[in-house]
Amino acid sequence: MTPAEARAEAHRILAERRFHGTSVPRPLHGVLHWIGRHLHFLERFWTWLANLVGGRDVLWTIVGAVVVAVAASVLAGLARRKGRADRVAAARAAAEHGMDPDELERLAAEAEHRGDLEIALRLRFRAGLLRLAQARVLPARPSLRTFEARRVLRDPRFDRLARDFDEVVYGRRPARVEDLTAAREEWPHVLGDAP
Repeated sequence: MTPAEARAEAHRILAERRFHGTSVPRPLHGVLHWIGRHLHFLERFWTWLANLVGGRDVLWTIVGAVVVAVAASVLAGLARRKGRADRVAAARAAAEHGMDPDELERLAAEAEHRGDLEIALRLRFRAGLLRLAQARVLPARPSLRTFEARRVLRDPRFDRLARDFDEVVYGRRPARVEDLTAAREEWPHVLGDAP
């Protein structure tokens, strides 16, 4: 092969596509380029903050600690919510499977002592309804609604207890100590005044 042929062959080979860049779609190139040009103040802020706290390594450590703390807080909240939901489910299951009203009152006292005011209120209310059902004042069914019981009893004390119960259980109002005090004090009167 002559030098001229070799040069021609080399030019032909170098003209192949594999030796040249190709044009690919770059839909976000303009946006990303603009962000890179105009958000340089973030780099300055990051550098200023790093110098303020003692360097980039210290700043990254602080950021990492904050992220871990936030994650731990979120997980703890989720665990509390799940624990509360489990206790509510256990209270419902216990109440619906024919537990003794005295046993429900005992569980309510334990829940109140633990600080689970909503669970205690639910259990006390269920115990009162069970006692009224045992006295044949109310129908003995777990699906009994508070408005049905209010219609049968026509008792202002029960109306207050039912209103508090509905606000806490269905209205998602946090249970208060006053709700439980009222439940402890008013249920004996409701049971005594029942028709």
